[in-house]
Amino acid sequence: MESNTIEEKFASLEEIIKELGKEDIGIEEALELYAKGKVYVEECKSKIDTIEKEVLKVDPNGELSSFDEADF
Repeated sequence: MESNTIEEKFASLEEIIKELGKEDIGIEEALELYAKGKVYVEECKSKIDTIEKEVLKVDPNGELSSFDEADF
């Protein structure tokens, strides 16, 4: 299943974690799943970083503005 949204990627990560937790998983399959999970984590991190930068904040005067790097 190809994941497109963050929610789908998180669901895929949950499935990967379940599979990795099985006692009868082979090392090659475990490494494949780990690599796929790592890609999903990086994609989610990148998407979340992008979304955070688009979020607006309310300043003390009630005006909306975007976050600056100095805000982090």
